[in-house]
Amino acid sequence: MKIRKLVKAALIVSLIAIATTAVIFLLFYRPVSLGGDTFYEPVFTGSMEPAVPVGSIVIIKLVDPSTLQKGDIICFKLSGPSSITHRIINITNEGFITKGDANEDPDTWIVRKENVIGKVAFIIPYIGYLGYFVKTPLGFLILIVIPATLLIILEIRNIIKYRKDKPFKKMESTPQSICA
Repeated sequence: MKIRKLVKAALIVSLIAIATTAVIFLLFYRPVSLGGDTFYEPVFTGSMEPAVPVGSIVIIKLVDPSTLQKGDIICFKLSGPSSITHRIINITNEGFITKGDANEDPDTWIVRKENVIGKVAFIIPYIGYLGYFVKTPLGFLILIVIPATLLIILEIRNIIKYRKDKPFKKMESTPQSICA
């Protein structure tokens, strides 16, 4: 009986710790979609390894491009919907010269200040794979359909149990006048 109480207490403490961490994280890194100043971008290439492993999510804070320095990891757009995350290796009058840590040569373009999305503030390794996996049929089935189905089944069982425990009371029918 003591072990059961300890396990239950440990579970409650763990859930509280996770919830507190999530709330604090969202306070400081609130997404732009929720009125914050933070973007979340997946990284699917190895150009920034080992600093940013493939499959990571980078948390990008909006910054004034004039505050960026050599060595900062930035996220920027050149053309199209995809973004690039590379390190600043030099700053010129035209913009930033960048390079992926795993690349031998600097990028062939200069990143203009207006193309900078922001500076990488935090890296969550490998969690980007989860987002990619959910988009596959197997991932959708395992992470969305099966848990949703189990929740529906459990709720139906709860409703049936409740109905058995509390028998349905029929209303007594008494003739009443609808119009006064």
